[in-house]
Amino acid sequence: MRLGKITSSESHLQYHCQVYSAHEVDIAPRPDDYGLGNYVAVPLKDGRVLVGIIYDTRLYNPDFGAFGPRLSSEHELRVFSPDYMADIRTLVDIIVVGYLGADASPDHDAPQVAPEANTEVYLMDDHQVRAFHRAGDEVRLGYLPLLIALARTTPVMTQTILRVLQRLQQVFPDGPASLRLRLVRQNLSWQFRVLSMP
Repeated sequence: MRLGKITSSESHLQYHCQVYSAHEVDIAPRPDDYGLGNYVAVPLKDGRVLVGIIYDTRLYNPDFGAFGPRLSSEHELRVFSPDYMADIRTLVDIIVVGYLGADASPDHDAPQVAPEANTEVYLMDDHQVRAFHRAGDEVRLGYLPLLIALARTTPVMTQTILRVLQRLQQVFPDGPASLRLRLVRQNLSWQFRVLSMP
């Protein structure tokens, strides 16, 4: 599913994505589609695909703080000034955690290249998420240290990590991968609680 497009970046690994609205695509993303901890794919022109995780949401409303009188109702604005309505946006922050090579092989390291502005962002399904993490009977979490390091300066990242691990438990419901994910999630949940105590 098409979620939106890259609008800007904070760094080589952190990007802002403008979520598509109902007047831009046939099927607009629902809030659950761009929820915290969802995996996204950002295709590059050379055939590689960046893999990212949504870790924050921002709402942009140019009308906020405008306390003057309204000359038009919201319905009239949709008819006479649709571009004004398009200024009300939802943005999500994405952290890139790896990429799929041109041959679809997964890599959990930082990609060498960055996406261009306006590159489309897609929601990944369970099959794609499983393919990115599968290592035989095990599950790969090569990007987890990056997320834990970011949690020191980005408070919402702790919840993102726990939600990601919960999602991976659903994707890998059986076998050694499921056990490992459960143990990692329990351990990190405990650590995050202890670290947040005064």
